[in-house]
Amino acid sequence: MPSQQPRGFEKDQTQAQAFAQDKNRAREVVEKVVAKAYEHRTQLRNIWESLMSLCRMLRAWARGDYKGLPWKTIVMAMAAALYFLDPLDIIPDFIPGIGYLDDAVVLGFVVNSIRSDLERFLQWESKASTAES
Repeated sequence: MPSQQPRGFEKDQTQAQAFAQDKNRAREVVEKVVAKAYEHRTQLRNIWESLMSLCRMLRAWARGDYKGLPWKTIVMAMAAALYFLDPLDIIPDFIPGIGYLDDAVVLGFVVNSIRSDLERFLQWESKASTAES
């Protein structure tokens, strides 16, 4: 995955800051991402786990269940969600076979950038689900 920020991603980072300041708006974005992802799950099979992990982390943060996420991580994750929702990003999503390639690159960049925070969340999530059982 690229270590440099993907082209076209900067506008989503700017927008993400505003969305991240309003947890209700953040939750709406996450729900839209999940709905779109399920609609296109066959095209997204290679990035499915990463995308769903990111959505669960944002959802838990927005609900107030998961605390302690650094602001930069919240903004990066929200920016990836916004990029995914944009059907007319660098490679428009409606192009068969390649429409989600740029989304995969952005998601890979973000997951790589916030890897330690995402891993901490996944550990927390695993412990939380074990405690509920």
